[in-house]
Amino acid sequence: MSVQELVKNKKYKLDIPIGYNGKKRIRHIETFYGKKKDAVLRENELKLRLKNHTYLKKSTITMQELIDEWLESKKNNIGIKTFQEYTRYCKNISAAIGHIKIRDLNTRILDNFYNQLKKRKVERKKELGYSDKSIKHHYTIISELLNTAIRWEYIDTNVNRNITPIKVHKKEVECYSPEEVEKLVEVLQNEPTIFQAVILLALDSGCRRGEVTGLTWDDVDFEKSTINVNKATQYVSGYGTFEKSTKSDTSNRVIYITPTTLEILRKYKNEQEHQKLLLGSQWHNSTRVFTTDKGKDMPTDRPYRMLKHVIKKYGLKDITFHALRHTSISLQISSGIQTQIISKRAGHSSIAITHNIYSHFFDSGFKEVADKMDNFLHTK
Repeated sequence: MSVQELVKNKKYKLDIPIGYNGKKRIRHIETFYGKKKDAVLRENELKLRLKNHTYLKKSTITMQELIDEWLESKKNNIGIKTFQEYTRYCKNISAAIGHIKIRDLNTRILDNFYNQLKKRKVERKKELGYSDKSIKHHYTIISELLNTAIRWEYIDTNVNRNITPIKVHKKEVECYSPEEVEKLVEVLQNEPTIFQAVILLALDSGCRRGEVTGLTWDDVDFEKSTINVNKATQYVSGYGTFEKSTKSDTSNRVIYITPTTLEILRKYKNEQEHQKLLLGSQWHNSTRVFTTDKGKDMPTDRPYRMLKHVIKKYGLKDITFHALRHTSISLQISSGIQTQIISKRAGHSSIAITHNIYSHFFDSGFKEVADKMDNFLHTK
């Protein structure tokens, strides 16, 4: 019998003859985790492939070896931050199933792995903080690993496809209401010009934090009242701060900004020039719009710290710096601006993304349409 029980109703050894290499008999041997009926189904599947000459010899490499090879192939083809994130998730995968040969991987093993992540999320949330979104990232990476193994002809199936998709509950984006925006703008008048310029520009343009810190003065056109978003700065532990391209091709965009924001930028530029004259040779000559007091590139976390300072000082609702982008877009939606324009201004790759992220803001607009339609349909 080619199905040998190793652990009752849990673990089986499949031993299937493939043919001969001279006088030496070639066999396919794999360990199957699961119930006996599933082990028999796997045996029958392999025999059918042998009969139809569609059998692909399984690789004996482990998940750890596949991960190492896959990460090496990714190293020069993705961003530094993305590579770091891949590496971080792969460490968890390696620790749990890195020792298993990819030919022995099955849905039972993967189910156990994802369940362990869920348990660790509950029991050690402060230490690991596994959210549903984080668990899904593990799922996505394992799928890509196995799909790559298929492309490299190591295996012929991706067993991760049999796992029930991990659901991520969509959270409504956090942002300020028009009244809260009014309060923020009001208290900003008491703060340094650089605070006003950074926060108002983010609120006005809807730019991401890295896009704000990545702007150079060449990107600002005071005559046309525009900024040209074409790059960003990013900080990654172990690499420091560096310039990178924007999130996608559609993120490169020209944005018209308000006269109020433009005036604050002009005031800030004058103050920066005055500071430059005061420091003379001690000025570091950064070409960025936003710099330190000594002319160095502004650290990417400083806009966040500026906003937190203002929030704490005036008792405002606590939000992230990225929430200023959400606020900007939500205000545009509530003002009735066309979705195509909002999407392009935000740098989204499609209108569908704008609708998906800000669906609840559009819902209120749909309610308004119903109210207006009632004026036509209501009988007097």
